[in-house]
Amino acid sequence: MIKAIIYYTSTNHTLAYAKMLSKDLEIPYYSLIEAKEKLNKNDEVIYLSWICAGKIKKLKQVKDKYKIKCIGMIGAYPKTEKYTNELKTNNSLHIPCFYLRGGIDYTKLKGINKIIVKMVGKVISKDNAELAQLFEKGGNFVKEGNLKEIIDFIKK
Repeated sequence: MIKAIIYYTSTNHTLAYAKMLSKDLEIPYYSLIEAKEKLNKNDEVIYLSWICAGKIKKLKQVKDKYKIKCIGMIGAYPKTEKYTNELKTNNSLHIPCFYLRGGIDYTKLKGINKIIVKMVGKVISKDNAELAQLFEKGGNFVKEGNLKEIIDFIKK
């Protein structure tokens, strides 16, 4: 039985998804820091985190402590099956994973993360005007409808 949703966020897109998912599934959500106090080792959880340079942030910490039922991977890039599969491969995942489009908010990104997002953005948006604008100005794609797959998976 899933005890909670654990989330790790930098710009609050992941937090927004955690709140919506918590409401829909009627289970609590905790930041990674709060989870250390509220949950026990090996509790079953849903993990939501953002992606930076193809890696799911803080995944190792959660994998080492909790039993992850599924993962929500939050990123700015448009959702495609190919990209979702690349993320699973890059992170050596063999559990259900769901890509949720988040966004970019440069006012909340700090230090090296801000630099990495801008550098990655320049590379992946070269031939795509929509992505170029997103990585230049930021944007928010968080919508409740994006959670449909993960909700359907948990409820079945």
